[in-house]
Amino acid sequence: MKLFDVPLKPRLEGTEKLYFRKENNCLSFNTFFGALPIEKIRKYTSISALEFNFDIIGELLVEIRTESDLVATATLSESGGITVKLSDIPSGAKLLYPALYANESNSELKSLSVSASYTPSFATKCAIITCTYKREEQVKKNIAYLSDKTDCNIIVVDNGKTLSQSDFPESVRLISNANNGGSGGYKKGMEEALQLGGITHFLLIDDDVEIDYTAVQRALSFARCLKPEYQDLSVAGSMLYMDKPTYQFEAGGHFYEDGSQRGFGHFLDLSKEENLLLNEQENAINYGGWWFMLMPSRYAANGQFPLPFFMKYDDVEYALRCKQRIVTLNGVGVWHEKFEAKYNSTAEYYNVRNYLHLCEMYAANFSRKKALKFAKKRIKAKLRRQQYKMAEAAKRGYEDYLKGLDYLQSLDAEQNHKELCKLNYEYITYDEIERRCGVRPRDNTFYPPHKIIIAVDPTTRKRYVFTDKFYDKPWQYLFTKYAVHCDPDNNCGYVTERKK
Repeated sequence: MKLFDVPLKPRLEGTEKLYFRKENNCLSFNTFFGALPIEKIRKYTSISALEFNFDIIGELLVEIRTESDLVATATLSESGGITVKLSDIPSGAKLLYPALYANESNSELKSLSVSASYTPSFATKCAIITCTYKREEQVKKNIAYLSDKTDCNIIVVDNGKTLSQSDFPESVRLISNANNGGSGGYKKGMEEALQLGGITHFLLIDDDVEIDYTAVQRALSFARCLKPEYQDLSVAGSMLYMDKPTYQFEAGGHFYEDGSQRGFGHFLDLSKEENLLLNEQENAINYGGWWFMLMPSRYAANGQFPLPFFMKYDDVEYALRCKQRIVTLNGVGVWHEKFEAKYNSTAEYYNVRNYLHLCEMYAANFSRKKALKFAKKRIKAKLRRQQYKMAEAAKRGYEDYLKGLDYLQSLDAEQNHKELCKLNYEYITYDEIERRCGVRPRDNTFYPPHKIIIAVDPTTRKRYVFTDKFYDKPWQYLFTKYAVHCDPDNNCGYVTERKK
């Protein structure tokens, strides 16, 4: 069975070293999208042998290597392959990859794929589900890209009701839905997928990601080859930063009984070989982000669907409730905008409300006293930053948490979200900020280190302190009555005024 194609062209600019490495006459695939997680393949799957298939112009010397050993070698011309038995790979090896050496100046690799010999134990049928809200161009682009390559069922849940079936290929199933957030959208997608019959897996993918199809191939192939005792395994994809595309935000995480969280592999530069080995370590993962999550459908088939959290912590809660067994793999991941770029008052509300529900359900010795302490801390932090609307959002989140899960189940999520959106700040452009204050923030305005930048509006004589809305410090707001909270990534900001 063919497992996946090794991509020879980077999906995003600046990501070449996630795909291959070129040095002198050597082309190496000891990379995020090139190497195979051989330790996890050996542990979780019934694969007995791997075949590397090459389409070549000229002649190339090919080596199959682990991070420390040479496993096989051959000189190939035109089309050819190298088969490696897993029993011949040294124990303890974590990664397996090909390296090619040109014997002739005009030699070239045209394509590379990996196949496997394995013992089938069950049939798989996957539905790819994405939930979207008014991100029409991005979701149309992603679905067009995926539908051209996969035979999976594809379901698009449109919470914004701004898409039509004509926007997608006929094979794609479009579902119009009330704006019940990501959790409500994915629930609807799961319900629709189950009605198709025979669906064994869901692949949940965010609507605003950039994806290379090899990640989908790798995850699905891994699931098809699982040993019977691991049939319930889920595959969580890494999230890589869109603005720093070789850096990883997280590869799975753990929610602990004290209510703390840890994301694994945070800010690893995956273009570096040593970090691939760090990223391949088995961690105590008990949740994964729904930017890319391949999971068995049996949880939903048994009546377990996401709680109506709207957004934030819905993926964590679902994984804990279903007791998902989760693995991450090098080569399975997507690029996603960093969360700070989308943070606003509504996100603060959901973070407070849903985190407290999560702690009440899964944290040991959690109490209403601890919930109040958490809420007070969040509210005070916003007050110190003149972010009174965010403080109000945190307060509402705490109050709605106190009403319990029954209230959450009966809440009109769409109307509640509309009311919360009134607490979001109105951004103005850097052009308007410059006209008002005579200062134009730039990428190096704020860090490092944190600086005090004060400007005076020549018309009103108001003094403004400039802060970075992502990385500000409470003490920066002590010096003036007015503050400009700047978003350097999008060249805009919002203005606040200190209140008694």
